Formats: sequence, structure tokens, C-alpha cells
Amino acid sequence: MKGERLIEVEHLETLKLFEDISEEARIEKLAVPPINKLLYWWTRKPLVVGRALALLSTISAPDGSDNEKIKELIINVRQLLGLNSSARAYKSCPTIKTYRNLIDFNPENVLVMDPFAGQGNLMFEAAELGLNAIAMDYNPVAYILMKSLLNYPNNYGSKLAKDVEKYGKELIERTKKEIGRFYERSGRKALNYIWCWCIKCPYCGQRVPLTNQMWLDKNRKIGYRFKVTEDKNFKVEIGVLSEEEGNSYTQKGGNAICINCRNTISYEHMTKDIAERRDKELIAVVVVKNRRGKDFELPSEEDYRNFEEAVRYLKENWDRFLEEDLIPTEDLKESELFRLTNYGLRKWHEVFTERQLLVMITLLKNIREIAGEIEDREYAKVIATYLAFMLCNHVDVNCIGSIWHVSGLKVERALTFRSPRIVYNFAEINPFEKTKGSLQNLLDNIVKGIEFVTRGRIQNEPEIKLGSALNPNDFVKADLIITDPPYLDDVAYGEISEFFYVWLYRALKDYYPELPQPTPIDEDLVLSKGRFGGNESLAKAFYINGMKKAFKNIYNALKDDGLLVVIFAHSSPEAWNMLLEILREAKFRITSSYVVHTESIANVLARGKTSFMSSIVVACRKITEDNEAYYESLIPQVESEIKKILDRIKSEDELLEIPITDLLIMTYGKVLEVLTQYTKIKSYDPNFKPDFEGLIKDARDLILREIVRKFTGKSPSAFGPEASFLLVSKIFYGGSLPADEALKLSRAYGVRIDALKNFVRQGKSGITLLSFREATLPIKPEEVSKDNIYQQLLFLEKLASEKGALAVKHIFERYYNFKPADINRIVDLLVKSYSIKQNKGVKFSNKEKEEFEILKNLQDVLKGKLVKRRISTLEDFGVE
Repeated sequence: MKGERLIEVEHLETLKLFEDISEEARIEKLAVPPINKLLYWWTRKPLVVGRALALLSTISAPDGSDNEKIKELIINVRQLLGLNSSARAYKSCPTIKTYRNLIDFNPENVLVMDPFAGQGNLMFEAAELGLNAIAMDYNPVAYILMKSLLNYPNNYGSKLAKDVEKYGKELIERTKKEIGRFYERSGRKALNYIWCWCIKCPYCGQRVPLTNQMWLDKNRKIGYRFKVTEDKNFKVEIGVLSEEEGNSYTQKGGNAICINCRNTISYEHMTKDIAERRDKELIAVVVVKNRRGKDFELPSEEDYRNFEEAVRYLKENWDRFLEEDLIPTEDLKESELFRLTNYGLRKWHEVFTERQLLVMITLLKNIREIAGEIEDREYAKVIATYLAFMLCNHVDVNCIGSIWHVSGLKVERALTFRSPRIVYNFAEINPFEKTKGSLQNLLDNIVKGIEFVTRGRIQNEPEIKLGSALNPNDFVKADLIITDPPYLDDVAYGEISEFFYVWLYRALKDYYPELPQPTPIDEDLVLSKGRFGGNESLAKAFYINGMKKAFKNIYNALKDDGLLVVIFAHSSPEAWNMLLEILREAKFRITSSYVVHTESIANVLARGKTSFMSSIVVACRKITEDNEAYYESLIPQVESEIKKILDRIKSEDELLEIPITDLLIMTYGKVLEVLTQYTKIKSYDPNFKPDFEGLIKDARDLILREIVRKFTGKSPSAFGPEASFLLVSKIFYGGSLPADEALKLSRAYGVRIDALKNFVRQGKSGITLLSFREATLPIKPEEVSKDNIYQQLLFLEKLASEKGALAVKHIFERYYNFKPADINRIVDLLVKSYSIKQNKGVKFSNKEKEEFEILKNLQDVLKGKLVKRRISTLEDFGVE
């Protein structure tokens, strides 16, 4: 990739483009492209992001000062992304002729690779542009998934979707013929079954069903009650509940409550009881109402009998099923699956009820039989793969970790929590009735995913590799590498993907001789304490050393004029320091960085969320010659780059719309850009060791201070450390901060958390700002501190709520300890902040609604024409 590429030009137009890409990515995440329903994968970058990175990394950049040319190129990129279309961008196919007119090479001659490909979304978009793509992953589930996405639809065309539908229906019919009788019932058809795990109270012997709420249908206020019986059992009643009844529970926060003696039962007793007795109770049946609606019934004798017959059938055929290798007997790896093993579950077949397991066994058996009847063995392999996805998807929605969604009235996948776990009030699906998660529903999703790919989207079929980023022999010389590497302890793919792999392997091992058994973890890069006996230091060393080796392999595989694009998302400075260390040791320098969102801004603004819904995209080039710099000379460079971030944000409204996470990510990106330019960093102090993590933290503090300066025209020390902390907390965090975020702000503004006790409530997980009704405030206006602008604001809000906004006018006219210029500034900011959140669809609490109205009234009063008073100091003008 000789010459600078468009992604390396940090121009206002490219920044705006990434904002629009982010907005589209958020929408795509909610819309869910059909290919994402082939099989669940934990980390999938939006297709629009993948296409954007492929385009921007391959289109040559004009001279950075040629604004008109850059604008023209960005217009073309928007068109190729489908951003100007009325339909969603991921549905559009790029016009290859337009793309070829923008590049200076034949795309088929450019090799692009992703060594951590996962599902393969990044390479899907590269292949869609006709680039010569290689998608590689160490995990066999990812490998099979990529084959089904990037190879098979392209090889077999529209015929494939039709055949998968045909064989899928055959699979459903055969399975129903064998075990459908275990779901038949008189009256209305059953769609789902709601179960509760039960324990015995250690105090009174009562049988206690475990549930974290009593709702079945929260919209219609329908739920269940438990009534104690004389024999220490319980009976269930279904009906309309009050809000209090529906929100009541018998288990929450790790403990249970006895429904009889009301004593608290410990987590240790719960887990021990479930492990030893495996007691569960069917408490409700979701049935068909008026064709498409849903209703709820108590289980009938027929329902209980059906289940017991399924249990009996499974026991009678257990040995035969074992002999035919239809039962996953692999051990659950306790290191990452403790949410199952804590309850005494030891084998993968134990994460199902007996009837659920029988469904999976029968599906597996029939997949083998159907595929075996197809004469073309290669085609049988392809069909078996998609049928195995039906099985795995059903595993995800029909196990003891499946969740009944009380508002959506549907079963949610066990991997909603990313790792399977016991759900105390879990849901079972009738696989043969039309409902979300049924076999027909899952088949429809798979067929749509295949059809999505077979619409002529892939211009150049990628190569799929089952390989490791730690093995240099698995790489080839590449012009471009675009990758989304694993993030510390995000997902332990090796252990958790066995949830699917124990079934995939049994269904497909005869067709894929390259598949390992079990899922390998030796080179699975994740920070897993469990793999190292709980030793975090060893786990971290394994991850860091593995990433360093992987990026050195990437360096060696990338041509000298090649381009590396890395997507990274993590919130801690420690993680960013790790990335810096990894890139520097591999001899990469960052040429540009951008932020990409994947979550709705309304969610972010509403919750003040800072866990990473945003990612940073960094473009890197190889350093082919060593160079050095002094640490002391880099600090002003970093400060200058950080200040430029806010300089590029022209308006106050723009800054208010940016989540704090984005500002922090952009800051960290700039630190990395400066520090990765040099292979050796020295210090004038011979005893001083450069502290990169400290510099990253200092950079974070600087951006937080500059935000206050941008908003108020004053430094935090002049505006007030307490007021700075509280203002930023309210605007960017929604008034609720996790403990670690509160510490970051307290460091940046030089304020102790305990000094804010009159304005915040501290809890185990963080702090919450108190409203003017809750905060401890002076009673008399003359007692309000002239140096605490936030105290002044809350006092005035309280006064306005009690006596009307016009009462504030008299305060300014009579009391000189209040600063109308600063108050006016804060009120304007908060009104704008509330307005932006409202326009983004954020739902306000009653306290927030009240404050918003009061602030708007204060804003009217604070206009200069309404306030007549002598200005006594320059400070009242906002002048330092």
C-alpha cells in the first residue's frame, strides 16, 4: 500500500464520516444483519465499519491541504458505504466500478488479512470489494462459521438456500415424528414452558422455588404467586398482579428467601442443594392465544406426563445414545464456566433438562442421517454444516440458561450474558411450534443469512484458515491487515465456545478432518485467571506475551509499505499502556486514530455509560529504521495533540453530544500516536524510567480539565474543583458514576470524594449526585459559599421550586456572594445537555424532569435584562 491512504488523513471530513459511520453502526447493531443470525458469535464488528475500513485503507489520499479533493473522495466513500441510501447501509452492495475508479491498483492483487477474524465480518467486506482476502482464526467454531459465510454461499449460489430449507424441513419433520409426542397436549398448543429450580429451606424444610421476579407478561401485569401447602410444598396461581407482587422475588443478590419462614438462605446452601438434588418444577405453560397472541396456563397433568415420558425414554436409550456418540460427555471447564459448575454441573449434557437434551440428541442423529443420504460428499458437508447451526442455535435458546423475556414475551438466548449460566426461572421451548427459537424460526434465519450472501455480494472468494496468530507459518505476505484482536478478559473463547463445539464436532467431524478435539486453548489469547489457578499475574503475562508475539508476526507478514488497521476497545489506562507496549515492541507507529460507536447514543447519554460501547481504530505503519526521542520532549507534543481534539470541536453543542468515553479514547489514541513514532525513548535523567501508563493517565486528566475550560472559559481551579467534578459528572455521566470513574475525575480536578458528601451519595459501586431536594444546603442565602458555584446552583434551584424562578432575581440583587455570570453559564450548559438528551430519545426520571423545567425557568430569569445589580468584581464577568 504505497503512499498515504485516506484513513491516515485526519481531516474534518473524515472525522464527520466516522461520526456518520458510528450512527449507522449503532442502527445496524439493533437491526441485526441476516448473516449475524447464522450462529451467535461474541464479537462481530458491524458490516458498515468493515466496509469503511476496507475503503479508507485502500483509497489513496490526496495532499492533506487539498480540501476539495478530500471532500470529493469522502462523497464517493459515502456512496460506496450506502450512507446516502434510504435503506440500511449493510443492505447495499458497493458499486465496484466506482471503487475501481478511486484506487490505483487491481484489487485482486492486493492481499488483505485478518488473523483474529472471528465470524469474518471484516473480511466479508474486503471480499465484497474484490480484494484478495484471508480470514484466519484459532477457534474451530469461528473457522466453521467463516466457511459457511464466506465460502459456501459463493460456491453454490441460490441453490444452496433452497436446499438448506428443504433439508432443514426434513430435519424438523423427522425429529418431530420421533419425539413430537412429548409436546402434544389437549386444548391450546404449548409454545414455551417456564421452570423454576427449587431448594429445601434449611430452617423449616419448605420447598422453595427460585425466581427473581413474578412476572410472565409485564405489559398485561400477568404473573404467578406461590402458595405454601401443608406438606411443605407449594402451589402456583397465575393471574393479574400488582406492581409490588410482580417485582417480588424468592432469590436475588446471591441469596434466597424462604416462602414460608421468610429466612434468608445463603448462596452456598442454594448451590449445594441444587447440586445434590437437581429439583426443578414446571410452573407455567405459554400457550397460543387467537393464532398470534400468547397466554399462560398452569401445567396440566398431561404436561407433567409428557415430560416424565421424555425422561423415561431418555433413560431407556441412554446407553445406545452414548454408544453412538450423541451425548456431549466433555467436562465443563470450571475456570471459565463456574456459573454452571458451582451448581454441581460437570458435563456439557447437564446444561439441559432431560427433554431438552433428548431434542438435541435426536437432531444430531438426524443431521448425520440426512447428510449421509446426500451422494455428493462435499455438498453433504455443506448441508450438514448449516443443519448443525440449527442444532447449535437451538442449544442457545433451549437449555437451563435460556431466559423468558417478560416484556417481549419470547425466549432469549443463554448467551445473552455471553457465557452460559444457570437461570433460576428458565424457559423451555416447544421446538415444533412457530415461535421465536423454534426449529422453523431458526431455519428461516439461516436461510435468510445464506440468501443475503448469495446476492452476488462477494466479488473475490476469501481463503479461510484454521490457524494461530502465534504461528508465523500461518501468515502470508500481506499488503493490508485489518484486525480486531481479543481484549484482555473479554471472552474466553476456548472454554465458552464449547457450548456449541461439543455438538458441531459430533455432527461434522467426518467432514472436517482438520477439526481439533477439544477446543484448543494453548494459543487462545485471553486474560483468563482460571487457566492459571486464579493467578492474575501469570494470566496477564500469558496474554501480553502472546499479543506481542502475534503483532511481531503481523509485522513480519506485512510488506514494508503495508498498512495495519487495528480496532481496540478497553477503558483502563493499563490496557492502553499494554497496547502501546505491544505496538512499540513490534515496531509499529500509529499514523491516525478514530472513534467508532456501536451503541445507541440515547443509551450512553441516559446511563452515562463508560464501559466500551466505543472502539478506537488506529492505522499503523511499520518502522523500518530505528529512531529515538527524549521523554521530556514528548510531553508537550502529547499536550498539544490533546488540545487539538477540543479545538476541532467547534461548537458547545457538538461537545455535549460526545460521550465522555469517546473523548477519552481520542485522547489515548493521540498519546499512542506520539509515542509510537520512536523505537527508543530516552530521558535526560539517567535514573528516570519513562512512565507511559502515567503519561496516559496525565493525558486523561488534561482532557478532563480542558473540557471544563472549554465549557466555562476557566480552568477547573478557577471555576472550582468541586463544581468542575459535579458539572462533568452531571453532563457526561448522567449524575451516576462508577467508583473507578469517580476516582479518575477526583484526580483530574484535585478534589477528594469525601469533600463532596453534601452533594453526592456514595455506594459500593460508585456515587450518585444528589438533587437540590436531597443535597445538604445552607438555609440562608448569605450562608452560601461564594467559591462553590455548584452549591449556588442547587440553592437557586431549590428556591425556584419553592418560591418561583423570579425569586432568584432578588437573590442576585441583594446578595453578592452569588455569581450570576457563572450561574448563567452552567444553567445554559445544563439546559442544552438536557435538550440534547431529550432529542436523542433519553427517558428522564421524575427528578430530572423537575430539574429540567426549573433550569429552563432560571434561564429566562438569568438573561441580563432581568437582573439589575452592581457588578462588584471582574470575576462576576467570568474573567480569571
